[in-house]
Formats: sequence, structure tokens, C-alpha cells
Amino acid sequence: MIALLLAALLAPPFPIEPGASWWVYREAYAERRRDVDVITEDETRYEARGTRRRVVVVQTGGADPAGTVPIEVGEGFIRLGPWTGEEPLPLPLTLGASWAGDEEGRAGWMVEAEEEVSVPAGTWKALRCALRNWRSESVLWIVPGIGVVRETEGAPGQRPEIDRVLLRASTLPVAR
Repeated sequence: MIALLLAALLAPPFPIEPGASWWVYREAYAERRRDVDVITEDETRYEARGTRRRVVVVQTGGADPAGTVPIEVGEGFIRLGPWTGEEPLPLPLTLGASWAGDEEGRAGWMVEAEEEVSVPAGTWKALRCALRNWRSESVLWIVPGIGVVRETEGAPGQRPEIDRVLLRASTLPVAR
């Protein structure tokens, strides 16, 4: 199990180094009040802490801070708490990969497409990973070697309740 954790944390697509990896996002929260969408923006920071054996991500800021959430790795999956919640993201991240769910009946993420995504931190080819059901959808755009560069959550076919875009990160390539 420790070997799985180390292999998953040391290899792309999601570089997580305790004490060195961090990501800062601009979050836009949409809330319906009567007939008007009210948008609130905030800045949120995620930082990897702990040890290589027990990595946690600490969230500060944002309208709904998750606090400290562990990273969990198993055979063929990883749970990145602040980004994926309880549902597992399939490993390796390849087009068409999915997690079929678990013994508790939870669904899993699916790598749906590769597409170009532009956020304040840059423009990249990203893997679009989604968790969808009839009442909600969460979508992550993950750039191998950098991490989540955009995230949306909300009801299908409606304005996302949360739209999170990467502003800066320790994982970004150094500009030359």
C-alpha cells in the first residue's frame, strides 16, 4: 500500500510534494436568489502537507473551506479530497479510464476527453474528468504534471454553482 501511495504521488498526473506543492484558485460561486444569479468570488489556496506516507491537503479561503483532507490511493484510483471528494479518480489518467464505483455504491470519475483549456495561469491540453448523475455534475480539467487547472460543480445544463480556475501554483513550469 505504501508503495502504491508513493508511486501515485511521485508520478504525474498530479504532483503532490508535502511542504512544496500548492495551488491558488479564483472561485466564483453562483447562487440563485429569486430570479437573479448572485455571483461571489473568492480566492482559495490548497497546500500539500504531512509526510510522504500520510499526505493531506489543507484548504484556506473560499466560501466552503474543506479544512484538512487526506489523499487516499488504492489499486487503480486516487481520492484527492478537495477536488474529487469521496469518489475515486482512476489511475492512470488516460482517455476513457473510469472508476466503476466501490462496495458502498459510490460512482466514480471518468476521463471523458482531452481538450485545450485556458485559465489565468496559462493554456494547456487537459484531461476532462467528470462525475455525472441526473442531479449534479463535477468536472475537473487536469494537466499532467500540474494538477487541476479548472473545476466546475452544479446541476446539469445550468450555470455551475462553483467555477474554480487556477491562478498560480508551485507546480507550474518556470518561465524562461
